[in-house]
Amino acid sequence: MGTKEHSHSVHLQSAFADFEAASGKLATFYQNLEGQVMKLTEELNNSRAAQAQQLREKEIVAKRLGSLLEALPAGVVVLDGAGCIAEFNPAAVDLLGPLRAGGRWIDTVTKAFQPQWDDGHDISLTDGRRVNIATEALQGEPGQILVLKDVTETRRLQERLNHHRRLSAKTELAAALAHQIRTPLAAAMLHTSNLSSRTCDEPAHRHGAIRAMESMRQLERLVEDMLTFARDGKFDGDTIALGSLLAHLAANVATNTPGSDFRFELEGEIPSVQLFGNAEALLSMMLNLVDNARAASSGNGRLRVTVSLDKALVHLCFEDNGPGIRTRDHEHIFEPFYSTSNSGTGLGLAVARSIARAHGGTLELDIGYECGARFVVSLPLPQNRSAVTGIGAIPSARTEQHATQGVI
Repeated sequence: MGTKEHSHSVHLQSAFADFEAASGKLATFYQNLEGQVMKLTEELNNSRAAQAQQLREKEIVAKRLGSLLEALPAGVVVLDGAGCIAEFNPAAVDLLGPLRAGGRWIDTVTKAFQPQWDDGHDISLTDGRRVNIATEALQGEPGQILVLKDVTETRRLQERLNHHRRLSAKTELAAALAHQIRTPLAAAMLHTSNLSSRTCDEPAHRHGAIRAMESMRQLERLVEDMLTFARDGKFDGDTIALGSLLAHLAANVATNTPGSDFRFELEGEIPSVQLFGNAEALLSMMLNLVDNARAASSGNGRLRVTVSLDKALVHLCFEDNGPGIRTRDHEHIFEPFYSTSNSGTGLGLAVARSIARAHGGTLELDIGYECGARFVVSLPLPQNRSAVTGIGAIPSARTEQHATQGVI
């Protein structure tokens, strides 16, 4: 009995010992597992924090790119692989009109673009503007980015530059031609003048000589216009009385324009002011405006000249009762060699404006005048003296003379 109890006690102690050993191992394992869980939790939290930081940074970059896209002056359109609009910026809407995500690009092309024969590498829109389109494939996905740049102003400046280059060549040619014509023209005028002054047995001979002299005077004016334009309106200057200048204009019109129903009227009182410039050039400028009005008239033509002053300028208004200047010609009327008449040279108004600018003034077309054409010459008054000394009328200022038909 005693032996059995002793044996049972030994087994029980052994079992407790094994249990204690297993419990220790289990506690150690649990501690290790808890440490690993804590480590993994820390790593997971760090990973989540890093991802959140990356997401915030990506959101910042995305917002910056979005702001940049919104601010870009060029239109940007993103197309997906199916050719539909995925994204676009306000500049694209400004160029192409309303756009919507998911809309077909081909529909926008049909609605917004209107190609022209002279587009070249650019393409015209329906509103007349021109755009240049650059394309780039998307990275890692089907689709492409379209960048549309408005080149309307660039094309206009390029065309203007080309026009000035062509004009420069024409100017050089005109100057060379004028110099070549000048000498034989002077000789022809001298001989024709002698012929017309003699008594001819046949009136037709004398009439022919007079008409030839008139034609050569017109040719002489053309030569002077070409030379004036070629030297870009540069003249020697002196003090000129405005009244004297206008009196010479009236006398010149009366002398050289007999024989038709064209009337030249210098109206109102003429301020007694002094100008500084070249009298011959200023007279030529005004005669060009007279000739322009005469050319536009077709029976009962009239040109009225009025003068007004402000603090720094004298304004000369030339108003005719002709058909006026067509709207489409407003932009080009002062361009050299641009004429609205088949027989005109297109130099008259260009030379007149060149002379006005050379004297520090302007020559403009009043596009609001509806009773014909109205040109306004504005010339500066001298700054170093009292310009206005009084008001008085020029006795011979008003004339109603008849003119032969001419063309500028």
